[in-house]
Parts: sequence; structure tokens; C-alpha cells
Amino acid sequence: MAAVQRPRYVLADSGGRYRLWTDGYAEYGRLDFLDLPAAGYISRAHFALKLEGGELYIKDLDSKNGTKVNGVDIRGRGWIPLKPGDVVEVAGVIALTLTEAAEP
Repeated sequence: MAAVQRPRYVLADSGGRYRLWTDGYAEYGRLDFLDLPAAGYISRAHFALKLEGGELYIKDLDSKNGTKVNGVDIRGRGWIPLKPGDVVEVAGVIALTLTEAAEP
């Protein structure tokens, strides 16, 4: 039986309530943040994460209210590499910080 590979990176808010990761490609949007009072500002398909060559990348999916990485709007900029400590702001509603996943 093959070992289950744990995620290398985790994108989480300061309270640890939201923890996002991917082992390949994943899209995130409003449904992932429904319990936030301002979730309506987040697009249905807001941003995507992909893991490629051991590195994590993010792309805004033409969202209405944008995605920022370290304060820079990434709309229309394609895939942007992320590194631990980067802060991703989703539609001005929530900030998520990238960290390396803890070992089991």
C-alpha cells in the first residue's frame, strides 16, 4: 500500500479556521468561505492553487473583487509563485498566510 502524501504547504487564516491546500490543482471561491459575513464579495470561482515541481502557485480566476499577494493585486497576471510567509488577501474579506505544513 502506498503512503499517503501530506500537503507541503498550508494557506490559513490567523485563527486557523480556514486551512487550504492542494496536492495538484484546486479552485476556491465563495462556497469555501460561506460563514464569513462578507462572503458575497468573494466570487464563485475566485482563485486557484496548483502544486508543480514542489512549488505552490496561485492564480486569480478573473474575480470581481480581486486577489492580492503581499498587497499586490494579481488579477490578470497568471500563475504567481508563493513562498512561506506570503499573505493572500481574498476580495478584501479574509487574509490567509502560507506556511509549510507541520510534519506528522
